[in-house]
Amino acid sequence: MTTPTPPAPLKKRAVRFQRLEVNTGTEETPVWTTVRGMTKLEMPIEAEEVDTSDFDSGGWADSLTTFRSWKVDYEGFEGFTGPDDSPVEDPGQEALRARGIQTGSEAYADVRLFRTDNGKGYQGRVSVNWNGTGGEVKGVSPFNGSLTGSGVLSAATVDLD
Repeated sequence: MTTPTPPAPLKKRAVRFQRLEVNTGTEETPVWTTVRGMTKLEMPIEAEEVDTSDFDSGGWADSLTTFRSWKVDYEGFEGFTGPDDSPVEDPGQEALRARGIQTGSEAYADVRLFRTDNGKGYQGRVSVNWNGTGGEVKGVSPFNGSLTGSGVLSAATVDLD
């Protein structure tokens, strides 16, 4: 009898390799713009389940996922480049801010969220919600909001070259 080989130790992935990009181009010619200054990204995916238990289930409950919904919650610090007297706002933050105060179809954007160490992630259309800025006198100006999925969330692999 041979002794099974133990599995290799599982290596953990650091969260710091996350990137959020927003399309600042068109659907036909996307221009993926990084949202800089990010400090937190979360992507909850919710399931809508229907109880499908019947007399044939032998007394066990049964269910079927009929819908899914997704969103991205984001937080970061506002930032700019250029000289202090003539700042250039971060283009990614500006794109979210501009759409995040709109309503209806003007609030839609295409986004992708992926890992910068392997390029694996997700992409989809969202309704942008920008919660603004503010903070304490000794703090750095934060921003936060949510991107509510509008339709399919697709797996995506980004070419990192």
